[in-house]
Amino acid sequence: MLCFVTTDAAIEPSFLRDALTRCVDRTFNMVSVDGDTSPSDSIFVLANGMAGNRPFDHSNGTVFEEALGYVCEHMARAVAADGEGATKLLEVTISGAASPGDARTAARTVAGSMLVKSAVHGADPNWGRVVCAAGRSGAHVDPERISMTLCGVPVMAHGMPVPFNESALRSLLADSTVHIVVDLGLGSAHATAWGCDLTHDYVTINASYTT
Repeated sequence: MLCFVTTDAAIEPSFLRDALTRCVDRTFNMVSVDGDTSPSDSIFVLANGMAGNRPFDHSNGTVFEEALGYVCEHMARAVAADGEGATKLLEVTISGAASPGDARTAARTVAGSMLVKSAVHGADPNWGRVVCAAGRSGAHVDPERISMTLCGVPVMAHGMPVPFNESALRSLLADSTVHIVVDLGLGSAHATAWGCDLTHDYVTINASYTT
C-alpha cells in the first residue's frame, strides 16, 4: 500500500508529522486484511503552503488534524473493503475496555480473526467467535461483563446471550458493511478496527501468482 495525501495548507513541519502519526495510528494501523504486511506499506503527506493561511502548528491545528483524520479513515476503510477477494467491509468497535491498549488489541484481534471473517462471509451470527477472539487477544476481558451487537442487533448482554431473530440478522449480515460492537464493561477506553470477510477468492488469488 502506497498512500499519498496532499494539501495546499501552510503547516509547521513538526506539527504535520505529529498529526499524521496520530491519525495513522487510529486508522491505517487499525486495518488488517489477513494479518500480513508489506515492507513498502507507507503513507506520505505533502503540503506546499500555497493557501497562504496562518501556518497550522500545535497551538492552532486542531481543525486541520480532524480533517486529516477524516481523510485517513476514509482511505483506511477503502483499503479494508478492497482486500483480496473481499465482498464485505468489517468494522469492529471495542468499548468499555480497561485501557486504550486493550481496546486496540481486542479490536484488531477480532477484525483479523479468520473464524470471525469466515462467519461474516457466510452471514453467520456466530457471536461466540467474536467473544473467543476478544478473549485470546491479550486484553483484559471478563466474560460476565461483555455485551455485544451485530449490525445493531443485541446478541449478548452482560455475558449472557440475548434472543434475536436469526433470519433477520442473517439478512443484515449479508450487507456490504458489517458492524460488530463489543462493550467489555471494564472501563471507558474504546477503539475501532477494520477488516474484511474471508472468501474462496482470497485463496484463489493468493494461490495463483508468484512474486
